[in-house]
Amino acid sequence: MLFRIFTVLAVVALAISTWISLTSPAHRPLPASSAGKGDLPGYYLKNTVLMDYDEAGMPTIRIEAERIDQIAHTPEVVLNNVRVNYLSQNGQNWVMFGDVAHVQPGGKAVDVSGNVRLQGESADRSPSAVVHTDALTYDVTDSIASTKSDVRVDFGAHTLTAHGLVANLKERTIRLESKVNGHFQP
Repeated sequence: MLFRIFTVLAVVALAISTWISLTSPAHRPLPASSAGKGDLPGYYLKNTVLMDYDEAGMPTIRIEAERIDQIAHTPEVVLNNVRVNYLSQNGQNWVMFGDVAHVQPGGKAVDVSGNVRLQGESADRSPSAVVHTDALTYDVTDSIASTKSDVRVDFGAHTLTAHGLVANLKERTIRLESKVNGHFQP
């Protein structure tokens, strides 16, 4: 009989110690919101197309990227192998290519770098200028592409080089900033 009482007491003691151990704050798992965000990767997207529309519902910009990565759990993203199409309502479209693009917080500007090319596309397939540079910033609100870097503008057999450029895509104008030189083939 003494043996049975000892066994019952041992089982009760084991149950109480297990319950204390499992309900102890030191053994509780951390809630998901308490986990360090730096430990987890941000989101990424592959072969992505982003569209923006005007008030009338017409597309105004189309961004294609091979890959989009979130930067350290912020609203900022980096786009790789990017193509940005500016879709004008008057038929004069522009397309910008680059190796890497960084969308600034708020999405109002896109910084494109690495083998950047900006060129016009018209419905009638008439020739247009092609701008080459190493970095370009596109202001989404004002539809202005600009750079302080060296640029080369090719138009058919003609070439202009300069330092700095402002291209107003709505007005279809390109302004070269400084050190402008040209080479024209007859």
